Amino acid sequence: MPRTRKTAKQTAAACYAERYAECQELLKCIASRLERHKTAQAAEPADWGYAGDFGRVREELAEVLAALNPDGQITEEEARRIVDEIEF
Repeated sequence: MPRTRKTAKQTAAACYAERYAECQELLKCIASRLERHKTAQAAEPADWGYAGDFGRVREELAEVLAALNPDGQITEEEARRIVDEIEF
């Protein structure tokens, strides 16, 4: 992902809007990759590697959840606990 260059004319709000849009696009890509991963796993259901992939992804998503806490009240550990408690 290209870095956003700070220019004299760019405002914090404009930078935020740009990065928000980039994050929205990344979420769409993640959804697509999840489906591709699911298809690949279905072809090799005994392969534990796919489950391992999602263990890592789950941990990283917990980090993202903690980072998206504007008040800083959720630690990474608490975010993992929240993820653990989600019923799917």
